Amino acid sequence: MRSKGLQAYCFGLYAFLYAPLAVMVAFSFNTARRNVAWKGFTFQWYGALLRDAELARSVATTLELAVVASLMAAVMGMLAAYAMTRHAPFKGRGLYSALLNAPLMMPEIVMGVGLLSFFSRAGVPLNFWSLACAHALIALPFTTASIRARLLSLKESSLEDAAMDLGATEWEAFLQITLPLARPAIISGALLAFTVSFEDFVTSFFIAGIGIVTMPIKIYSMMKFGVTPEINALATCLLAITIGFLFIQRFLDARSRLN
Repeated sequence: MRSKGLQAYCFGLYAFLYAPLAVMVAFSFNTARRNVAWKGFTFQWYGALLRDAELARSVATTLELAVVASLMAAVMGMLAAYAMTRHAPFKGRGLYSALLNAPLMMPEIVMGVGLLSFFSRAGVPLNFWSLACAHALIALPFTTASIRARLLSLKESSLEDAAMDLGATEWEAFLQITLPLARPAIISGALLAFTVSFEDFVTSFFIAGIGIVTMPIKIYSMMKFGVTPEINALATCLLAITIGFLFIQRFLDARSRLN
């Protein structure tokens, strides 16, 4: 009886979470212009997306932004994780670690307003690069956590210590031992950062300058005229891309743990 109750609870929970997504995906194939009733099956709304020049530009901007932000987050995450795992506890280490995780606990709207105020007071123009830095900041905790877990597992093997005992400098051991062994975790963290940047709306809404339109912002502007099948089709594509990158990230993360 208890097992059946738990199964019913889990079924209800997953239905609550994923039923709206299933409805969205289904209505992206609806022939009706309005999402009121099912009229028939069609791919025309996906074809309309391919013919939308403004949407294509927003997708290209989003992809470029996600690539740059994920690379920045991967580099900074690698350096931060290395500092926390390969050096003796230093003064302020707890505060340093807490500040790295702050974007995870802080409401994104607070991050957006704070970054906007900082850029305005510092005289930093709101353009592609300022938005890329903002995305790298919110993705940094994900890359750091992934790489830190990998470095902690490598620490037990003492391969770096053995390399330095044989005459290698710390920098040479880092380049020839640590970096190659940590590569799966770096790629995994970068993919997760790519996903975070690709689907970000709140920070982009505050930081994006004139002429910078990401795909989530484009979806928001389209929804001002109501939820149409084009929006459902676009959101379905975004969902598929996100799920794909998450599966790749999980695969690489599991592979790095096995190695």
